[in-house]
Amino acid sequence: MTTPEVSPDPLPDPLIEQMRSRRAQLDRFLRRSLPQRRQLVNASILFSSAAALLTAAPTFGGQAFTTGLTEALNLSVPSWRLLCGLASAASVVASVSTQLLQTSRLEEKVGRALAARARLEALEQGLVLGQFDRRAATDALLLCIETTALLDPSFERAAGAPGRSR
Repeated sequence: MTTPEVSPDPLPDPLIEQMRSRRAQLDRFLRRSLPQRRQLVNASILFSSAAALLTAAPTFGGQAFTTGLTEALNLSVPSWRLLCGLASAASVVASVSTQLLQTSRLEEKVGRALAARARLEALEQGLVLGQFDRRAATDALLLCIETTALLDPSFERAAGAPGRSR
């Protein structure tokens, strides 16, 4: 009885390997950036809401509320001062969170990374299924590399990546 010959696995397609490599880089970036973005957004919402509540309490509660709070907390100064100070601090934290989100362009970078990741996945599937020709797929991959290169300093060009002749 003879054993059937097993054909070796075909060589990996370098174009598909590049697509997978870039997707893996984008996945690492997103695993780090999505929680960071969520934390900054949540901090901004939470602390701006806290600032509003802290300033609203004496407004709606009136003098009876502030006097009662001063006595309940055994404060040597009126409680409205404490509430205003806390509201001011909460407002600063909300403002800093919002500015960090804006100046880092994290929203834009995450959106660009998500779109590029989806494009790469569709491109890979189209190539595997024979829907794209290799030249068009290579051009699309290079464009994707160009648009994601500045998302993160760790996105250095992988060794052996297809290049454009200049």
